[in-house]
Amino acid sequence: MNCESKVSHDGVSQALSKQTAYQFGDFRLLPEAQALLYKGQSVALGGRGFDILTLLVTRAGEVVSKADLFSHVWPDYIVHDHNLKVNVGNLRRSLAELDPTAEYIATIAGRGYKFVAAVENDRPAAARHIASSTSHHTAPPKVRELLGRDDAILQISEQLDQPGYVTIVGPGGAGKTSLAVTVAQQSRGEEQAVAFVDLSTVTDPRFVVPAIASALGISLGLDDPIAGVIDVLRSNKLFLIIDNCEHVIAMAATVVERISAEVPRARILVTSREPLRTRQEQIHFLSGLAYPDQTTVLSTTDAMQFPAVQLFISKARGAEVTEPTEDYIRSAVSICARLDGLALAIELAAGTASVLAPLSLEGLFKDGFDAMGRGARDAPLRHQSLEATLDWSYRLLPDREAILLGLLSVFSGRFSADDAEAMYSAGALEPMAGRDALSQLVAKSLLSAQHDSGSMHYRMAESTGTYAARRLFGSPYREKAKRQFAIRTRDKLQIAEREWISQTSREWLGKYRSQIDDVRAAIGWAFDPAGDAELGVELVVSALPLWQELSAFREMLAAIDTASSNSAALSALAPLGRAKLSTAQAWAMTLARHMHPQTSDAWRESILHASGSRDAEFQIRSVCGQAVFLAYSGRPRNALRSMNEFAAAKGLDWATAPDGKRLLAHIKIYAGELESASHHLHALMNDWGHLEEGHGLSRFQVDLPVAIRLSQAFLSWLQGDPERASSLASRAIDRAADLDHMISLGNAISLAALPIAFVEGDLETASQLQRQLTEVSRRESVGIYEGTATFFAGAIQSARGDSAGVTMMQDSITGLLRGGWRARVPFYRSLMAEAHIAAGEMQLAEDSLRAVLGEIGIREERWWHPDLWRVAGMIEARNARPHQARRYFQKSLDSGIAMGAGAAIKRTQLAMAAVDVR
Repeated sequence: MNCESKVSHDGVSQALSKQTAYQFGDFRLLPEAQALLYKGQSVALGGRGFDILTLLVTRAGEVVSKADLFSHVWPDYIVHDHNLKVNVGNLRRSLAELDPTAEYIATIAGRGYKFVAAVENDRPAAARHIASSTSHHTAPPKVRELLGRDDAILQISEQLDQPGYVTIVGPGGAGKTSLAVTVAQQSRGEEQAVAFVDLSTVTDPRFVVPAIASALGISLGLDDPIAGVIDVLRSNKLFLIIDNCEHVIAMAATVVERISAEVPRARILVTSREPLRTRQEQIHFLSGLAYPDQTTVLSTTDAMQFPAVQLFISKARGAEVTEPTEDYIRSAVSICARLDGLALAIELAAGTASVLAPLSLEGLFKDGFDAMGRGARDAPLRHQSLEATLDWSYRLLPDREAILLGLLSVFSGRFSADDAEAMYSAGALEPMAGRDALSQLVAKSLLSAQHDSGSMHYRMAESTGTYAARRLFGSPYREKAKRQFAIRTRDKLQIAEREWISQTSREWLGKYRSQIDDVRAAIGWAFDPAGDAELGVELVVSALPLWQELSAFREMLAAIDTASSNSAALSALAPLGRAKLSTAQAWAMTLARHMHPQTSDAWRESILHASGSRDAEFQIRSVCGQAVFLAYSGRPRNALRSMNEFAAAKGLDWATAPDGKRLLAHIKIYAGELESASHHLHALMNDWGHLEEGHGLSRFQVDLPVAIRLSQAFLSWLQGDPERASSLASRAIDRAADLDHMISLGNAISLAALPIAFVEGDLETASQLQRQLTEVSRRESVGIYEGTATFFAGAIQSARGDSAGVTMMQDSITGLLRGGWRARVPFYRSLMAEAHIAAGEMQLAEDSLRAVLGEIGIREERWWHPDLWRVAGMIEARNARPHQARRYFQKSLDSGIAMGAGAAIKRTQLAMAAVDVR
């Protein structure tokens, strides 16, 4: 026995002593006389049943806990729960035998019982003078302070000033009830009370009227209890909230519409998961709390400004005084985004997170939300868990809506009306029935809808999608749905590939970037034993452009390996499909962190399949892809020879293939053919170089306008115009960053902007670019980016006087060579030699430069030859061998003049002046 129960018992005893009779329906309860009458006739009840009924009736409209019932009925005894259930069951049967049309006692799962019929005491004058008193209304529950709802409160308050009523519509757990109560408390007049009608416990539409009347203290003995409600609201002494209408929506709509029509100035708030759709209704759609966009990098302070994150942190960390770490905030943002900012779901997730170490947060919900704890014990059952919240909505759906919800769970993110249409047949839904079901799922807040570029797109919250997928799992439609989804995904990707040729980068990526999750899910099903491997191979081939433009090469290579391991399915693939597959595989090997040892063979196979496909574009792609591989591995003149031989054999003018022409120009720069490269790039700049009007994505991994700009920047720098070079490189970076295309961004930084800034002595800009390249290499594991970022980190460190930087430079060169990345290594070795010279370490400088002679491609990669001779001259001059120094400096000048490398000539002239060699 506890004190709380005793206090409750004493309070009930006092109540009983003050009131001698209670009327509900045709029943009359006389506590002091221990009598229950039905139409004036005595009803036989057991002693325990009578005590239970007495307590429930005296606290009608309230949830009476089991503890209070035990305290009142079995004081000073310890009794099993089963006794209470048996006695309540007997009491219900006794009442139902006499009045089978009404429900009197509702079970509130996990909390207790509630007397739901309207009750009058035996003071008829006070009870039936309806409009004069609001003292018997049911007050709203206490709600927590709301975060991030100021705008909603203001908007709803303004709507309430208009004739009619306001319905707050939103998904389960969005916080509709809390918002309604908060608005009512802030908007009510000075003499207005707030009456609260909770329809969640009403299981039959017939009891909507009794529930509303009872909450306002209106007698159900009246012929028309709603007239009594209207009478009370005319007095303007009550602000009415009718909560949770969705499961009895037709009756609720009828009643609320009548009340509002007769008292248009009455202040009435309704909450529902779908609109009531009446003439007097004003709707406020309530979405989740605002949370940060995960694609935007925010500081901890900025992220904490979002109410979803604030709620999570406050619930998960409680009174914790230490500041949360950046990693903790990042994980919290991810969880809030996955939960669509739904307040209830965030609180449940935070409750689970609160008992774990901060380091455990990131992986807590990565596989779904099953790990979530339960809600507060006094919360309604539907708010005890995320599944219960969704279950409440699901069980209200007609069959066709329930079927469609399961079918649509196959989509991982946004989907269109056409996507949904493609799924109807999997659930045996007629198109008209499917379209109606789709609109109803939106109305019931189980889907969100958004207009985008003239089209309607839909999205299911991750938590809803997980729940719906479980429903689909056990349904007879599951396999048909998965197959139809895979076919639909393949068909969309094939359309995307056709558009890939004609659309701009921004258009194409903006339209198809989000498809990657559907691709993964469809391929996962297709290569499952119960799937369809042939369809899986088609999916892989169709998805190649998307993987390439997302720079997701590791994922692409894994999918190609999976497709290639299904020999039977692969044999059914058309020659062009094989060409696409082999070319993509060669690209993935080329751009791996460590260039794959079989990359050369892969490009030969790519060219073979491309020739067999008789597709001219794919033959160009294969030859140019092989040229990139040759250039990266330090053989630019071999690359030029391969491209020129191909063009001669096919009668190809590279002007008709701008991506190939740009690549040809860039490789010519490496080979020291600056004038020829300049001619090509000038034409390309005129035709394709406009950043704002760039046409299409490059079929060779880099956006074409970005590629033209970075090559032109590289060339301008070598020719002696560093300002123009920096400007061009900066604009290339801006475009690549705007596209969020990592290969384009990585190339613009590593091949142009970063080396230009460093060599020109702008260490601050170089440092910023180095950090940016490090982030690119973190997102995309391309060896040349990681090696370049590491090299320049060391170079900048060394230039600022830290000798440890040279070790980092050497380590990065070793890593690049180990990964097969030989392009620019002579350049890096000469920069390292200059760092040694600056430190007075002449032998190390000489060793570094001598190592260049051992490079395989030193005779092919000629663009840096003038500077290699310059550095050799600097070493000889510091070693007091002026004759040798003069000879090397002259070779540098001759080489620079022959190549047209104005920047190298200027650097050599400055070096000669510095050591007084003429």
